[in-house]
Amino acid sequence: MNKKNISVLGGGSWGTVLAYLASLNGNYVSLWMRDKELVETINQSRINQRYLPNLDLNSKIKATSDIKDIENSDTVIFCVPSDAFREVSELASSYIQESSYLITATKGVEKEGFSLMSQILEEYYPANSIGVISGPNLAEEIAEGQLSGTVIASKDATLRDSVNKDLSNDFFKVYENNDPYGVEMGGALKNIYAIACGIADGLNSGENTIGMIMTRGLGEMGRLATDLGANPQTFLGLAGVGDLITTCASPLSRNHQFGKCIGKGLSVEAAKQKIGQTIEGLKTLKVVKNIADDHKVEMPIVDSLYKIIYKGSNLDGAIQNVLGQDRVKDVEFIK
Repeated sequence: MNKKNISVLGGGSWGTVLAYLASLNGNYVSLWMRDKELVETINQSRINQRYLPNLDLNSKIKATSDIKDIENSDTVIFCVPSDAFREVSELASSYIQESSYLITATKGVEKEGFSLMSQILEEYYPANSIGVISGPNLAEEIAEGQLSGTVIASKDATLRDSVNKDLSNDFFKVYENNDPYGVEMGGALKNIYAIACGIADGLNSGENTIGMIMTRGLGEMGRLATDLGANPQTFLGLAGVGDLITTCASPLSRNHQFGKCIGKGLSVEAAKQKIGQTIEGLKTLKVVKNIADDHKVEMPIVDSLYKIIYKGSNLDGAIQNVLGQDRVKDVEFIK
C-alpha cells in the first residue's frame, strides 16, 4: 500500500476523526488548526482533549498551526466551519499543488448567496479535482470504533477510489457517488430538520411527530434539490436519508441538542452557549429560507422554524404550525 501525505484543515471532532482514520491506513497526516496551545497539547499527549478526550492519536498524525505544513499533500481535507471556509481556502491556496485532491467535509452553506463548500473550492482551485465527504458521521461514535459509513462524491472516479482507500477500514465504510452537489446539499440541509426534531423532543412530542418531521423534511429537501439542479434520488442514500435519521434522532447531534434546548424554553443565545460548538443548521436555515423564497420553493418546515428562531414566534403550537401548512400529497416526485 502506498503511503500518502494527507492534510486535514480543522481540529474539531470531525477533523480529528478524519485524521485518525487516514492514519490507521499508514498515511502521514498533518492536522492543521489555529490554536497553538491545542496543537502543543495534541503533539505531546496524542489526545485532542478539547473535542475527543478518549481517542488516542498515533504518531503518524502531526498537529500544526503553520499552514505551510500542508505543502506536498496528496490530499487536503477541509473540515472547518462554513463561515470560515472561504478564508481558509484562500489562506491555503499558496501551498496546495494542482495535483492534490481537495475534499470538503464541511456540512453547510455560505451566508452570502447559496454557495456550497465545493463551489468555493472550485473558485480558488479550478485545476484541482474536488470531492465531497458526507454521511451519518457522529465523530464520537466513529472514535469509539462503532460501525459507520460515509459517502465520497466526485465526478472524478480516481479521486473517489483514492479517498476510499485512504479512509476505509473494518469499522468505517466509504461508499462512492458521482453527484457531489446532491450529496453536499443533503449534508447541509438535514441540519435544519435536526433542529426542528430537537424542538419537538424538547416539547415532549412523540416518536410519530419526529417521524413526520423527518419524512416531510426529506420531501422539502428534494423539492429544493430539484429546483437547484441536484438529483433528488441522491437523498435516498447515506448522505440523505442516512444522515437525516442520525442527525435528527441522536442526542449526540449538536443541531438536535440546540433544538431541544429551544423546546425546553432556552433563548437562542442561551442554547448556543450551552452547546458550545458550531450549530451549522442555524446559518443554513437563514440561507435556505432566502433561497426558497427567491425560487418560490415550498418549504413549510423551514418557514415555521425560521419564525421560531429568528422572529421569536411563541412555541405554543409550534409543532402543529410546522406541519400544519404542509402539502396533502405523501410521496414527492411520483406523478
